[in-house]
Amino acid sequence: MKIGLIKKSRDMNVQAKADQFSEWLRNHRHDVITITRQDGDSYEHFAGFPQEAIPDMVIALGGDGTLLNAARVAAPYNIPVFGINMGNLGFLTETDTSRLYESVEQVLRGEYVVDERMMLQTEIIRGGNTIRTIMGLNDVVIHKGALSRLLEINFWVDDDFAGNCKGDGIIIASPTGSTAYSLSAGGPVVHPSLEVMIQTWICPHTLTARPLVIPAESACIIELENVSSEALVTVDGQTGHGLREMDKIIVRKAPYKATFIRLSPLMFFSLLKKKLGSETFSGDE
Repeated sequence: MKIGLIKKSRDMNVQAKADQFSEWLRNHRHDVITITRQDGDSYEHFAGFPQEAIPDMVIALGGDGTLLNAARVAAPYNIPVFGINMGNLGFLTETDTSRLYESVEQVLRGEYVVDERMMLQTEIIRGGNTIRTIMGLNDVVIHKGALSRLLEINFWVDDDFAGNCKGDGIIIASPTGSTAYSLSAGGPVVHPSLEVMIQTWICPHTLTARPLVIPAESACIIELENVSSEALVTVDGQTGHGLREMDKIIVRKAPYKATFIRLSPLMFFSLLKKKLGSETFSGDE
């Protein structure tokens, strides 16, 4: 097989294990394609690669951040991703280094299930022109800078004006991202098999702002007013763009999905309790 390998950057321990793992794959007659870090927080994509150079699967060595990077790289080409946790939380990764070789051998035998996840497409529109399009798996966050004043945000769902709010910002999350920043800001937990978007305000300067669950076929439209200082849009907490007053951000369901390899079917609520330490879903008395 042709196996793409993406690893957590700037971590010598991960680098050493990745080198050993690459050698093991080559010794088992697999081709290894290293996915390297490019400018900023972006990673090399396969655009322009000949078909024979595109991997059959991508293995991500790191934490959830590495897996998010791998998803953005692999999803446009329908390449499945297998996550090995070398980070802290590991909510999205499938296994850890203690079972690295055992787990990969199981996957290479074809003994796995596929988990598809909805992704988000974000367009930044300035002066009527789209100046950037960014794909993400978890969430899109429009937020003020560290020393900025409150943002005034207008929000539409398609042509339906859904509200105006002053605050620190707004989150549009996918079901996968519902357990990330959106959850911390008071948003609902949404099962990842659903296809919806979750809108959550960040520290709203009002007592009436509440999260919304929005059909995936709709468009979430955000417009900024009275931007007197720094404002940003950030996708998956990893890539972003500066914003100006009257910029418009449109978030939609992406035209493709992220595909993850799992060793067994996802038990979402058990995973939620394990990773977040919550008794809410345990059924304990």
